[in-house]
Amino acid sequence: MSSVGAREFTFDRRVYHEQLSRLSTPTYRKLNRILKTYQLFNVAFIAIAAFEIILFISLFALLNASLILAYVLGAFFLTLFSYLVLRLYIQAKKPEQLLDLCEQYLMRCKELIRYQEGVPEHHIALSSAASKFAGALSEKEYTSYSSPFFLKSLTPLLEKFSAWCHWQDYYKMREYLLQVAVDEHIRVVKCEPTNLEVHAALANAYVRLSFIYADPYGQEGVDEERWIPKERTSEEMKEKFRKTAERAIEEFKILSDYAPNDPWVHLQLAYSYHDLQMPLQEICEYEIILNLRPNDHDILFQLGVLYFEQGMNAKGLRIYEILKQAHYQKSENLIKFYGSCELS
Repeated sequence: MSSVGAREFTFDRRVYHEQLSRLSTPTYRKLNRILKTYQLFNVAFIAIAAFEIILFISLFALLNASLILAYVLGAFFLTLFSYLVLRLYIQAKKPEQLLDLCEQYLMRCKELIRYQEGVPEHHIALSSAASKFAGALSEKEYTSYSSPFFLKSLTPLLEKFSAWCHWQDYYKMREYLLQVAVDEHIRVVKCEPTNLEVHAALANAYVRLSFIYADPYGQEGVDEERWIPKERTSEEMKEKFRKTAERAIEEFKILSDYAPNDPWVHLQLAYSYHDLQMPLQEICEYEIILNLRPNDHDILFQLGVLYFEQGMNAKGLRIYEILKQAHYQKSENLIKFYGSCELS
């Protein structure tokens, strides 16, 4: 079986990755300029509306001239109407601008490698470029606004406001870029359908895409105090996550069929089942890994945790005894999961 990794690229990979950094930096600057233009638009209308309200209150207190007050009030409603109409137009135009920005970045990447359809190395390189830029955009929605050094106490509030304003912008860009990465790997599969490394790369591309749909509260290391948009936990996101994760599982199953005795393949399947909240299937994968690596205490520990969480206490206690006799340092932590099975 041929290996994509063993092929010689038709371009200098080191130079290509150096040039990618030079491409992503100006692209990110353009993105900031686009977002700041919309920020200035909002700030300008808020300032005008605030001035008109203050002027109306001031004139109302000082004058009884109803005509002047009517003009000021009319100007305020005209400002409000203009803002709402222009905002609808801008909100419809902005996603198109952001996706065009991604397309421009990808087109320049294609020019660097002289991209050709049907050349696996070119598809892999473009997928890598898309994934890299998507990774650079991660968590950027929280950093659009920064507080002065003497007002650091405002940082959490500004992070929340920034995410509220821009999380969808960054989400759409990352989703588009990661979908491009998946599509490029699918093209590689069509070129080399029996290459295991190609299927593994496609599975990992699906996994990366699934991360942007995953429930943030279920991820390790998440800051529970950070504001997260409610849309991130919507049914639509859950459905997208499930479909993407299932596609990743299908790719890993292909690997399992070709390499049934490879522990790495079954470990990836276990991770995917964990993300999909399918504990029984996850247990099956860990049991397969244990048959392949019977002395792997970390796998034993993880399997013991799952047994206890699913109410399989006898199996969990058996693993606890094995780990305790082996003087495994986390064996006492395992027994803490005893009784953790939820009663429905």
